[in-house]
Amino acid sequence: MAYIIDGNNLIGSAPDFSLADPEARVKMVSLVRKFQESKNAKVTLVFDGEPRGSELRSPINAKLTVVYPRYGLTADDEIKRILDNYQQLKEIVLVTTDRELKKYAREKGARTINSIEFYFTLIKNLLSQGKKEETLKRVNTRVSQNEVEQWLKIFSGE
Repeated sequence: MAYIIDGNNLIGSAPDFSLADPEARVKMVSLVRKFQESKNAKVTLVFDGEPRGSELRSPINAKLTVVYPRYGLTADDEIKRILDNYQQLKEIVLVTTDRELKKYAREKGARTINSIEFYFTLIKNLLSQGKKEETLKRVNTRVSQNEVEQWLKIFSGE
């Protein structure tokens, strides 16, 4: 499954984000990256405007790319161009609340998800990852050689 995300639309839909926050894009890229890595999915995140900061280079990793539209175009134009370049649109999920974009994607055969719904998927994924990491910390504790010997004595009846 591959995702194309209308980045500014996602930020504008997320209750804890604001388009007025100069760090919003960097924070959203970080949140989307954690989702992308946990799902091992291909993700294209499309923002309007100009890139700011070194965190917003394209590509972020092998399966996560941040895209900005060419001069004079909008993110919607860029998303349509990206959709037009896919051969298997049944494997694509477009994340946006933009009605025109959703209609365009559906006509091409892609699935769509509302930005707010996807945002809560991102948060759920983040919480799930945190619980997995906490469990691994508890499970992966190191045992010294002395402790191993003591436990062997206990269980062997010495």
